[in-house]
Amino acid sequence: MTVDLYDGTRETIRDARSGDRDAADRLVRQFERLVWWTVRSFRLPDADAEDVVQNTWLRAFEHLGELRDPDRTSSWLVTIARRECLKLMRTGRREVPVLDLQDERRDERSPHPENVALDARMHDLLWQHVNQLPAPARDMVVALSSNDAPCYADFARRKGIPIGSIGPTRMRSLRKLRTSLEVNGLGAQVWH
Repeated sequence: MTVDLYDGTRETIRDARSGDRDAADRLVRQFERLVWWTVRSFRLPDADAEDVVQNTWLRAFEHLGELRDPDRTSSWLVTIARRECLKLMRTGRREVPVLDLQDERRDERSPHPENVALDARMHDLLWQHVNQLPAPARDMVVALSSNDAPCYADFARRKGIPIGSIGPTRMRSLRKLRTSLEVNGLGAQVWH
């Protein structure tokens, strides 16, 4: 009784097409000598031969779904290997995969890490000085400086203070904050 060397190839290819890694490994083990023999027949340098074998398997798995007759897998792989050898010989250089750095480039508008760290430290120092203001002044500065700051009329109603006193009180509080920052050598960096 003779045993077909490629017995079970159909099932292996079917499983490999569905993403079964073990089936893909079996397929490589089953045909790797044939692929290597084909590539070596072109007498390429070792590094080039290794690249061509890898490219052969890459192309094979990329197009595994297009293999119409699994019984002809060996001739299909030989054809891919030959084409990869010829492509290498035509171009005269190995194909070296390169990452597309376009996606990896940092957005030029985004801050450098040093600036992010410096900004975070300055933010912390600013809040230390804000927290040293008297409670009513601190509450006013924080409330009227936030992104969702209420209008003066709403703030005056909530705090029970005259609307006309908000502007002058806020300016006095901001001057105190600025003086405190400048005394500690932080004014120019924070305000410019």
